[in-house]
Amino acid sequence: MIAQVQQWMERLFDLAVSRSPPGTQRERRSRSVVRGTAAALVARAMGSLTGFITVPLTVRYLGAERYGAWMTISSLLVFLGFSDFGLASSLTNALGKAFGENDRESARRYVTTTLLALCIVAVLLVLAGITSAASIASFMFPTVDKALLDREIIPALIAAMLIFALNFPLLVTNRVLAAYQENATANLWIMASSVATLIGILLVIVFRGGLTSLVLGSAGAGLIVNAVSSVWLYFWHKPWLAPGKSAADFQFARELFSTSWKFFIINAGWLVNSQTDNIIISHYLGPAQVTPYTVTFRLFAYSTLIQSLGFTSLWPAFTEAAARRDLGWIRGMFRKNLLWSSVFAFLIVTVLTIFGQLIIRIWAGSTAVPSLSLVVWMAAWNLLLAAFFAPSCLLQATGHITGLATYVTVTAVLNVALSILFVHRFGTVGVIAGTVIATALANYVPMILEVRKLLRTFERKWKTAQPHF
Repeated sequence: MIAQVQQWMERLFDLAVSRSPPGTQRERRSRSVVRGTAAALVARAMGSLTGFITVPLTVRYLGAERYGAWMTISSLLVFLGFSDFGLASSLTNALGKAFGENDRESARRYVTTTLLALCIVAVLLVLAGITSAASIASFMFPTVDKALLDREIIPALIAAMLIFALNFPLLVTNRVLAAYQENATANLWIMASSVATLIGILLVIVFRGGLTSLVLGSAGAGLIVNAVSSVWLYFWHKPWLAPGKSAADFQFARELFSTSWKFFIINAGWLVNSQTDNIIISHYLGPAQVTPYTVTFRLFAYSTLIQSLGFTSLWPAFTEAAARRDLGWIRGMFRKNLLWSSVFAFLIVTVLTIFGQLIIRIWAGSTAVPSLSLVVWMAAWNLLLAAFFAPSCLLQATGHITGLATYVTVTAVLNVALSILFVHRFGTVGVIAGTVIATALANYVPMILEVRKLLRTFERKWKTAQPHF
């Protein structure tokens, strides 16, 4: 067993650092997954470091009220991210398929059509930001002094929505790089954005700017980096993908929207599953009970960090492999992903189950320490989540998402119902138990059965076909 692990580690190291040209498409694909995941870890670390530096600085500089307003505006923008209606995910699959078939013209048409659709959405967001900012701010901040609302919060909200709208079409760049399995490069741009954001915030603080200036300095810095990366992509790195008027195609738009709405449902369902727990606990048990639940949830999330970061690299690799009918690589990578995701999560979850209460006591204080039963159920949730990534990734990457959209919707409804039912009897433990039971029964079991059926279907359909290497 030890020798096998050592051999596997050596293989990972070789995939990560080897400078020799890949001998096969499988080798190239495997390298992109490992390097993309490694780069994502570094990018996440840089993002965390940026937050570690900027949070105390901005809290002290803005004060509790203005800082809270900034974070609330940021939360609003997270929800506005759903206004792409799943187009970004649909584009990833379309480009991955075009890559596997060496079809550059279709790839250009997909990119142009998606950019056009997102630009239309961006214009609508700009109009909404200008015309309704005052109403939105009044609804979100009913207790804030009107002078502060008019002087800083409303202008900051308008600035944030304008930058978000301008940024919206530029986010296609990272999706294009991901689809062509250049996630390592995409993460380099994310690192550059983190550095630019840090510099922007520091400059605003040095020159004593207000809340609006801070929004412009932080979000605007990221916008500049995204604009530069887009120019680099379309005019230097992949000029054959450069959007053009003649490349916009209604037929391609219909194809993209035929799957994007399903991705939208999947993402919305997961948002419900991940965000309702705190709301239910706060409503039925009071906000004080949210603290130990949230802190424990965040701590155990580290057990599935690598899996979640590797997801974005595996997705386009599966899509391209399916386009080339490379069943051997798909099956092998799926099994390895499922096995090692579960093994890594089990090792980390075991440590956190034993020492989690002590770690939380030191990290967040005694008021955040959870009960042992809550720790155990959090462990169960993350073990389930670790086994969830591989089948979910394969189904989404190959476009088999009708079932997923159904499973996630049923799970969301069942999750809320069970959590409300259990919270009265079991407290916070009942909420996470409801999440685990709902996800396992309504999502994981049918999803695994669908993956097994999908692999058998691929084997039958591709049995006499040669992989397109």
